[in-house]
Amino acid sequence: MSMENWNKWVARDIITTVLLSLLLIVIQLVINMVAMLNDFVSMVLSVGISCFLCAPIYFLLVRRVRKRFVSLIYMLILGVVFLIMGDWFLLPYFAVVGLICEAILWKQGSYDNPWRITAAWTIYSVLYIGVNLLPLWFFWDSFHQNALASGMTQEYIDAYVRYYSQPGWLVAIVVITAVLGFLGCMVGRRMMQKHFKKVGVL
Repeated sequence: MSMENWNKWVARDIITTVLLSLLLIVIQLVINMVAMLNDFVSMVLSVGISCFLCAPIYFLLVRRVRKRFVSLIYMLILGVVFLIMGDWFLLPYFAVVGLICEAILWKQGSYDNPWRITAAWTIYSVLYIGVNLLPLWFFWDSFHQNALASGMTQEYIDAYVRYYSQPGWLVAIVVITAVLGFLGCMVGRRMMQKHFKKVGVL
C-alpha cells in the first residue's frame, strides 16, 4: 500500500471504524454489567475478559481500515461514552491511551505486523484498568456520587475500594488483564488467517 493510500480516509473507512468501535464498546459495557453480579469477577476478571473477547474485533478494525488514527478514534468514542455516563476525566485519559497505541502502530506496514497490533492492544488492556483506578486516586467524591446515583450499592463500592487499594490485588489484576489481552490477540491473529481472509473481509 502506498503512503498516500495508507493515510487517506474514505467514507467506508469512517463507517467501518465507527461501527466496529461501537461494537467493541457495547461488548465491554455488557460484560461490565453482567460481571457486577459477582464482586470478584467484576473487580479482578471483567477487564481482562472484555479485552480477551474484544481483541479479535480490534484486529479486524485495524487490519480492515489500515489507517493512522483508527485506534485513537475508537478510544475517543469510548471516552465520549464515559463522558456521557458522567466520568468526564476518562475522555482525556483515553485520548492519551489512543496516542500511545498510535505511536506503536505509526510505522508504515504496522497493520500487517500482528506483533505490533498485539503490543498496542496488550498495552491498551493494561491501561484500561485506569477506568477503575483514576476515580479512586483522583476523583473519588464525584465518582462516589455518580455510582450511588446509578444504582451501585455501598457494598459493591466498598469491594471496589478493597480490591483496587491493595497492592497484591492490583498486581494480580494487571497481570491477569495483560495475559488475557495478549491471548485475545493470539485468537484474533488466528482468526485473521483462518476466517476473515478466506471470506474476503480483509
